[in-house]
Amino acid sequence: MSYSIDPPQVLLVAERMTRSLDDLHEVATALRRAADSVAHALARAVPAHPAFLEVAETRIDLAHRIVGRGRAAVAALQSAVLAYLDADDEMAATTDARSSATGAPSGNPFDPIVFGKRRV
Repeated sequence: MSYSIDPPQVLLVAERMTRSLDDLHEVATALRRAADSVAHALARAVPAHPAFLEVAETRIDLAHRIVGRGRAAVAALQSAVLAYLDADDEMAATTDARSSATGAPSGNPFDPIVFGKRRV
């Protein structure tokens, strides 16, 4: 069938996005460990410690929120594409069944080869 979107390509992009979000999650987790180590080392330097935590925590939290929202967006995209494909398959089956029941010629009635031809 011909689609206005390329579902396999969209799903491929979604899979690549998922892998990228997984990589970002790993980086954010590593950043959390590094920030905890630096915070522990700065614990004796009282003025630097709170300032570091304020800056680091904001970025780490942002990274984790990006991962969470990104994963939700990718899941929604995948669900939408799969629903689109299911609906298209259902429509094709319904059209074929109706064509069979009425004795109409099978195939796409809007096919450029057939469209506009007079049916006898």
